Amino acid sequence: MTEQIHPPEAVRRFTTEYIATEDRLRISLEREDESLLVLWLTRRLSMRMVKHIVKVVNALPRLKGQTQTAPSDNAQRRNQLDALGKIEQQAPVLAGPLPEGLETYLIVEIGLRLTRSGVLLDLKNSNDHVVQTLPFNENALRQWLGVLHLNFTKAQWQEDIWPLWITSKGWDQGPDALRLN
Repeated sequence: MTEQIHPPEAVRRFTTEYIATEDRLRISLEREDESLLVLWLTRRLSMRMVKHIVKVVNALPRLKGQTQTAPSDNAQRRNQLDALGKIEQQAPVLAGPLPEGLETYLIVEIGLRLTRSGVLLDLKNSNDHVVQTLPFNENALRQWLGVLHLNFTKAQWQEDIWPLWITSKGWDQGPDALRLN
């Protein structure tokens, strides 16, 4: 049974980045109460998470009743490019070395819940406590997949988990390429 120590604060914004010295993904969160939180994801957990998120993104049009069949790779690519084009560039939540006394957790399990408004990712620590919940609508989830893909590339984590609508060349190149923050 999953138990929460206390309900996590709502997230204002977060930054996902690969940290070479840790060989992990770091999610730096700024909460609505202005507190900061750092979550670490291992390669293994990140790969499993991406596989599930891709399945959800592939199924979203059917779940919303927009189509009876899975969207084509071309339709998915158009939707992905549209979502990535709407990213608002911001400064990273944390830059440089982490401040002393910062609340940090190694995430060992991720729960995924579908809601009417999108997807909720429950990030859990080793005590099976939900440390933080990340809410995503479809565009935000697609944007995060793009950021995750760029971080996997930066980490040189060559995995066969990415669909063609993510790995096709073009969206991550040129002057308007997605930044890793």
